[in-house]
Amino acid sequence: MQKSLRGLERFFWLYLLLNPILDIVNGLYIWMLTRGYAGMDAVNYRELTNGGGLTTTPALIVRMAVLLIMVVYILMLRDKRSILTAIPMGVAWAMSVLSEFLWVGGVNLSLDVTFFARFAYNVAVILVYRNIFMRSELDKEELIHKIHAYVNGMTIVFSLGILIPYVLRVGYSTYYDRFGARGVRGFYYSGNDITGALMILLPLALSYFFFIPREKFTKGRIIFYGMGPAMSIICLMLIGTKTALIAMVGEVAVMLVYALVIAARGNKEFLHRTVLLTGITVVVALVFNGLSWLLNGAGRGLMDMLAGSLGGIREAAEEEGGSLISGRWNKFMATFADFKQAGPMAWLFGVGRGSQGHIIEMDLCDAGLLYGVFGFVAMLWLYVKYGVEFLMRSIKHFNVLVLGAFVSLGITVAYFTLAGHILFTVTSGFFFAFVLVYARLLTQDKNQL
Repeated sequence: MQKSLRGLERFFWLYLLLNPILDIVNGLYIWMLTRGYAGMDAVNYRELTNGGGLTTTPALIVRMAVLLIMVVYILMLRDKRSILTAIPMGVAWAMSVLSEFLWVGGVNLSLDVTFFARFAYNVAVILVYRNIFMRSELDKEELIHKIHAYVNGMTIVFSLGILIPYVLRVGYSTYYDRFGARGVRGFYYSGNDITGALMILLPLALSYFFFIPREKFTKGRIIFYGMGPAMSIICLMLIGTKTALIAMVGEVAVMLVYALVIAARGNKEFLHRTVLLTGITVVVALVFNGLSWLLNGAGRGLMDMLAGSLGGIREAAEEEGGSLISGRWNKFMATFADFKQAGPMAWLFGVGRGSQGHIIEMDLCDAGLLYGVFGFVAMLWLYVKYGVEFLMRSIKHFNVLVLGAFVSLGITVAYFTLAGHILFTVTSGFFFAFVLVYARLLTQDKNQL
């Protein structure tokens, strides 16, 4: 039994690096399926899939298979805490389907199952990696170093999925609308998902670059642990959405202010590392810009594309208004009208995902209206518990790593509250759940997770 458990735990470590590869392969599959051979300026997945996107993709199938493996792992551990966490969630889903049936006279089981399965997958990530960290034979310090090696590896792989298509001029534009084609998201099918993943991982990669002990800050570590955040910063600039740019600027600014504060207290090390990381970022940008120029000629450099993205954002704001949640507000009001009309059963258990032709893409609103008061509590209490406990302990255990986790979780919570879609997605939702467990590890003993 123990040998089988250790084998599964090794798989789950490897799965951290397989996640970005899954998304790249998935995007390539959709791009080829829709015959997107005209280059990234001509590819728009919403048009190519008739406005609704694809409900089932190869990556989702693989991740649902991994969800089953996670369930097997939890059952093999006989982890009663995890099982008791999952039961109310299952009840919430079943009651939402019943509520949907009573209200509309039928159910859309495919939508009901796939949407909730994404949420369950992310909760399973919390339960699985909590056990993996607790059962690790490494001490807490060694485990944190191992986690950051994987985090940095993930940022590099994610970034290459954008930078290589950028150099080759293939893949998806972030936007392709009446304001023109702008931004680059490589072969990632969902621009919001890759933005969320980079937004979640970047503060961790930045904080560890500052955290590495001076005696271990070798040339090899400087290059490896500098490449991850540098490439992530460049990719968020290439994506070019309001969310990507706000997240990148905000996260970098927090770390810069922290470095200046530490320098003002007499420790210049963080300031030196800031300069060093800035240099690495500039060099990486010049290398990929140079490769793009050699293969395709001038005119599509990083700064040109950033200027195009900013211009598109400005034009859209002038024509439509600059609110980040304007479109989502309309979706919210439509779903809320159904919620009110459906009556007390729906108020308690929601209108069900299958009753709606759309989601709001504001996760707390989706949870509350689709699954009702009972579902909202049953599905979100674990996130709230872990988040509050981290905040309460963070002051006592504060260091630059805790700051990185705080920035990562804080900006992501703000995002999925106001205008984001994290908790019901299987890429950014995975990493948010992973970072939530990591944040607990930073502020308490690993045996008490």
